[in-house]
Amino acid sequence: MADAQTDRREDHDRRALRELGQAVRSRRAQLGLTLSQVAERSGLSAPFLSQVETSFAAPSLVSLFAIARVLDTTPERLLAGPVSAEVVVTPRGEGQRYAVTDAARGAFRRQLTGLGEPFSAAEYVVAPGSDLGGVFSSAGREMIHVTTGRLIVEIETGDGRFTAHHLAAGDTMVYSTDARHRWRHLGDSTTKFVHVSVPG
Repeated sequence: MADAQTDRREDHDRRALRELGQAVRSRRAQLGLTLSQVAERSGLSAPFLSQVETSFAAPSLVSLFAIARVLDTTPERLLAGPVSAEVVVTPRGEGQRYAVTDAARGAFRRQLTGLGEPFSAAEYVVAPGSDLGGVFSSAGREMIHVTTGRLIVEIETGDGRFTAHHLAAGDTMVYSTDARHRWRHLGDSTTKFVHVSVPG
């Protein structure tokens, strides 16, 4: 039974990686950009981008943000695979996983929804001391619901400073992603939260 589940997860992961590569390649072609141009503008190497497009490498979310910025889209749009049915169930432990950063000790994101949905939903698992990346912003709104542990969401105010919002298990926060924001793990236990975003 365990072997069958492992095989199913590996098949799903390969398919999700292939769909991500196709999404990046399709968007790049739509904009008429070469790999070299995307590499230069994103700060990533052309060989690495080629591996992403051909499904030989899975970028971290930080790298994906850089790619998405150049391609004038969002990481959520690139990560989400196609909707395969009217009703889609993602069992516990399934859904493509992506490292949030390239750090040795990093959090990971598990994609829960497909491309045809009007929103993107993912689960984040953050071990103590994990890197959650830097400061991000994009048009839209997002919701965070903490299921386990504690998290700090910092939103930049008009004067360039950040206001910290402390979230514990059961807390939910909704905010505009137009404002620059960042996340930080808090405490000495693993934090899990559900992230739902709607692009602007």
